[in-house]
Amino acid sequence: MATQTQKLLDPNYLPKELRTQLQLLISANHILHYHSLVDAFGHISIRDPTNPAHYLIAGYDPGAPALISEFTDFIAYRVETSDALDPNSPKGYSERFIHGEIYKEYASVQCVVHSHSEAVIPFMSAGIQIKPVFHMAGFMGARGPETFDVTRCYQQLESTNSQQDMLIKNSVLGHHLACAFRGYGGEGVLPVVLQHKHGFTCVGGSIQRAVYRAIYLQKNCKLLKDALDLASGDEGKISFLSFDEARDCARMNEATEDKAFRLWLREVQLNPLYQNMEGAPKDLPVGGIEE
Repeated sequence: MATQTQKLLDPNYLPKELRTQLQLLISANHILHYHSLVDAFGHISIRDPTNPAHYLIAGYDPGAPALISEFTDFIAYRVETSDALDPNSPKGYSERFIHGEIYKEYASVQCVVHSHSEAVIPFMSAGIQIKPVFHMAGFMGARGPETFDVTRCYQQLESTNSQQDMLIKNSVLGHHLACAFRGYGGEGVLPVVLQHKHGFTCVGGSIQRAVYRAIYLQKNCKLLKDALDLASGDEGKISFLSFDEARDCARMNEATEDKAFRLWLREVQLNPLYQNMEGAPKDLPVGGIEE
C-alpha cells in the first residue's frame, strides 16, 4: 500500500486541482527558460492548492527548468520548515527557503518565481532605480520594486559561520527576504523584490500572474536600458508611468495576462527541447477587458 507521501505526486492519486497546477508548473518552468529568465539556475514553485501548508518545487535533479518533464520531478515541502514531506526525497534546491518563507508570511501568495535575469541585475549594480516605462509593467507601481541586499543580513548569522555566497539558503535569510515583500505601510504584498548582486523574486496569486510579472519586469528593463542609451544616461529625460497610470495599467495587466500565457504555452509546446509528459491543462480561465 502506498504511503501518504508516496501518494502525493503519484498520478494515480493526484487530486484534479493539484494535477492541473502541476501540469501548469511544468510548462511554466519551460516558459521561464524560453524567455531567458532562467538557465540551469532559477526556480518556480506553487503552494499546494489542496493543502496550503505545503508547497512544491522541482528537485535538484533534473533541476534545470528546461528539463522538468513530469510530476515526480517535484518535491513537496512543509511551508513551516521547508523540510520535505517525504524524508526519503531526493536532493532539493538550497534556496527553497525563498519560497517557503514567502508562503509562510503571505497566505495570498500561490506562486513564487526566482530569476537571475541578465537584463535586471545591471540596474542594481549601477544603482539605477527600475521603474515602469510602458503600460505592460504597471504592476510594479510608479516607484518600482524595492531592493533587498542580503549583505546586510550576514552579521546576524556570524555565529553560524554562514557562507557569504548571496544564496538564500536558510530560514533566517528567507524570512528577511519575505519581509521585503510587505506592501507600503504594511498593507498587502509587493509583486516583486529585486535582490542586489543576485536577481529578483516575484510572486502572484496564480502561476500565470507570477510568470507574467517575471517576463514583463525583464521586458521593462530592456526598454529602460534602451531609453537610457538614447538619453545618454540622463534619467531625468526618461518618461515613466505616473501613479495613476501604473495603478490602472496594473488592473489591465491582470485582466489580460491569460492571453499572453496561452501564447507562451504554445511556444514551449512546439519546441522539442521542452517535454511535458503530463500533458497541458485544459479549460484555462479566459480574462479580458470589459468594453
